[in-house]
Amino acid sequence: MENTNLLNKMLEKSKEAFLLAIEIYNKPTIKYRLEGFSFFICNAWELLLKAYIIKNNGENNIYYKNKPHRTISLSDCIKKVFTNEKDPIRKNLEIILDLRNTSTHFIIKEMEPIYLPFLQANTLNYSQKLFDFFGEDITKNIDTSFLSLVANDNNLNDTEILSVYGNEIFEKYKKLETEATSLLENENNSKLALNINLNLKVVKNIKDANLTFAFSKDAKDAVYFIDKVKDINTTYPYSQKGARERIMSNLKRKNININLHQRNFSLICDKYDLKNNEDYFYYHNLSKRYMCSQKLIDFVTGLLIESPDLIDKLKLEKN
Repeated sequence: MENTNLLNKMLEKSKEAFLLAIEIYNKPTIKYRLEGFSFFICNAWELLLKAYIIKNNGENNIYYKNKPHRTISLSDCIKKVFTNEKDPIRKNLEIILDLRNTSTHFIIKEMEPIYLPFLQANTLNYSQKLFDFFGEDITKNIDTSFLSLVANDNNLNDTEILSVYGNEIFEKYKKLETEATSLLENENNSKLALNINLNLKVVKNIKDANLTFAFSKDAKDAVYFIDKVKDINTTYPYSQKGARERIMSNLKRKNININLHQRNFSLICDKYDLKNNEDYFYYHNLSKRYMCSQKLIDFVTGLLIESPDLIDKLKLEKN
């Protein structure tokens, strides 16, 4: 009974810290977003992991053996729960923990785009592990759409960063950017980071081009100048497989078990013409694949909660 009360209190504080992290990051008026998020999200994870350790191994296991009145650090909690060093959730958590530990010494707001893919994956990892460990659904406290973090698009470019902050900070910033880019390119795992990179540049020789365009309203491939760019990285962070997995996880929390394999998923997409709706899908021309938004996950989840037999009905319609 005592352990149950302790676990309940720890989980309530953990969820509160998680919601504070989301709230801080998604408030555009707050300049301490990255540091504030890292502090509260680490607090949320530490309480969650300690509760999980107590649940499985007893309260004594959250204390140091040589210091029985001091609880173990988040770093030690991570190692105890995620024993595989290559586990993408562990690697993601260690990146966020390192961010928290260095945030009081060296953080500039231009680092937000570098960390955002890791922060976004972390929020979804927390949501999933809270459910896996304790069967608790964080979406009872917050709508799933609010699990998407808002990007800050008013940052300085490299030249301006160098001018404003000086050589030392600029070099640290570029080192961090290089390391993050390398990690994203070499490890394509949505539990580590959620990111898609699309880089375009104009070349003089048509042989060097992957696609062509013309400055004409009547041309077959016309170009129009726009004053607002949609950030693909944050708007469409999921592959179709990743989106299906998230939807199934959401449904499982509602005790709805549906095998949403690609054929079943396509039935829903075709029925509601989702792939032609830019709120839900983006077609990546260079990689020749569709990417999915959080709105798509929320929409399909809602459909299947309301009508768990929807797929069977659509199959009958096809026949």
